[in-house]
Amino acid sequence: MHDRHAAYYTEFAERSALGMTGPEQAEWAGRIEREYQNVRGAFGRSLGGGDLATAARLCLGLWRYWRGGSHIGEGRDWLAGVLSARGDLGDAVGARVLHAAAVLAATQDEHETAYRLGGESLRRAEAAGDRPTTAQARNALGIAAIGGGDYRAATDHFQQSLAIWRELGQPQGTAIALGNLTKVALRLGDIAAADGYADQCLALERAAGNTRGIVLGLACLGQIRLAQGDAPGARAVLEESVALSRTLGDLFGEATALHQLAQAARSEGDEREALRLLTAALARRREVGDREDLAVSLDSVADLVAPGDPALAARLLGAAHGLRDRHRLPVPPEIAEQVGHTTVAVRAALAEGEFAAAWTAGRTAPLDVIVDQVLDLV
Repeated sequence: MHDRHAAYYTEFAERSALGMTGPEQAEWAGRIEREYQNVRGAFGRSLGGGDLATAARLCLGLWRYWRGGSHIGEGRDWLAGVLSARGDLGDAVGARVLHAAAVLAATQDEHETAYRLGGESLRRAEAAGDRPTTAQARNALGIAAIGGGDYRAATDHFQQSLAIWRELGQPQGTAIALGNLTKVALRLGDIAAADGYADQCLALERAAGNTRGIVLGLACLGQIRLAQGDAPGARAVLEESVALSRTLGDLFGEATALHQLAQAARSEGDEREALRLLTAALARRREVGDREDLAVSLDSVADLVAPGDPALAARLLGAAHGLRDRHRLPVPPEIAEQVGHTTVAVRAALAEGEFAAAWTAGRTAPLDVIVDQVLDLV
C-alpha cells in the first residue's frame, strides 16, 4: 500500500468520526465496514513504519465505530499498539487516544484499566489546556466508576464534564453527560432525576440527529417507564431503540433494549416472549464481551425459569456470581433485590445440598457452556 493510500484512508477515518456522530451514522457504519480491510492495512503500515501520528489519527477516527461492538477487540489492540509505541504523541493527541482506549475498556467491563487510562487522559488533557478532552476524560472516568459501583464518584465526574460542556456551549457533549447522569440516577433508584436528565438528553440528541445517542436515550427512557409501571410506554420507546440500533450495527444498544423489552413482556404476563427476548440479549452480550450485562441477563433468566426448573436457575445464579467475581463487578442495585428473592426461592425449592451443588456447577462451568444451555431454552 503506497503512502497516498494511507493518507486517503486516514482522511476517510477522520471523516467517519464526524459521520458517526450525526444523522448519517447508519450510512457511515456501512462505509467503514466495506473499507475496513483497507483501513486495517493503512494502520498496519503506519504503525509498522513508525508513523505514529497517522496510526493515532486512524484510531481516533474509528473508535466510535468500535464502541458499538464491531471489531471492538481489534480496536483496543490498535489503541494499545499506539500507546505502547516509541515516540511522543504530545499531550493533546495522547489525551485523546487515552480517552478512546478508556471508553472501550469500560465498554468491555475492564473498569480498573479504564480508570487508569481515563486518569492519564485527564492529566494530559489538563496539561495541554484542552477543555473538550478534559470533559471527555471526566466522562470516561465516570463510566469506569459506574462499573466499579462507585456511584458518588461517577456522579461527580459526570457533573464536572457537564459543567465544561455547558461552559463551551457544546450540545453534543452536554447530551453525553446528561445521558450518563441518567444511568447513574437509575442505578441509585432516583427515577424522577433520571426522567429529567433523559428528557433533556433526548431533546439534544434528536435535534442533532445523533442516532446512537437516541438509541441510548430511548433505552434509559424505557427503563424509566418500566419503573413507573408504564409497560406500553416502555415498549414503544424500546422498539424504536432496537430498530435504530440495528441500522447502526450497535450490538450493545440492541442488547440493552432487548433486555428491557423482556422486562416489559414479563410485566404483562408474556413469559415466553420475555424468555425469547432475554436470550437474544444474552447472545449479543456474549458476542461483544459485555460481562456486566451478561451477568444481569443470567440472573434475569434464572428468575424467570426458577418456578419450573430451580436446578437450572441455581446454575445460572452461580454462573452470574462467578462472572462478577472473576472480573470484580458489582451487582447493580436495581437487580440486587431480584437476585436475593430468586436465590431464596430456589433454595427453598431444592433438597438440602442440591442448591449448593447446582450453584457451584454453574460458577465453575465454562461460560460458553452456560450460555448455550440458556439459548437451548428457546
